[in-house]
Amino acid sequence: MTFTKLGRIVAVLAVAFGVLRLAMAIMVLSSEDPASAAPAFLGTKTTGQALDRGIYTIVFGILVGVLTDISVSVANLRPKQAKKSED
Repeated sequence: MTFTKLGRIVAVLAVAFGVLRLAMAIMVLSSEDPASAAPAFLGTKTTGQALDRGIYTIVFGILVGVLTDISVSVANLRPKQAKKSED
């Protein structure tokens, strides 16, 4: 269960940082000169790259979250199967 808890933490952080990255990219888009502001504030050449990375990070967080839910479900099934085999 240690990896499951760690996976949940990673999933939450990935989604949070992905949303933060999207918000920053949108803020840079609304600035006066997004072309020169993007490298300074986002670390990418364009705001489109920052949006893509933010979306990829969110998708990664969701996938890790789904995998941790599967892990919890499998862990909950194992004791029930062990009890059935003992009977």
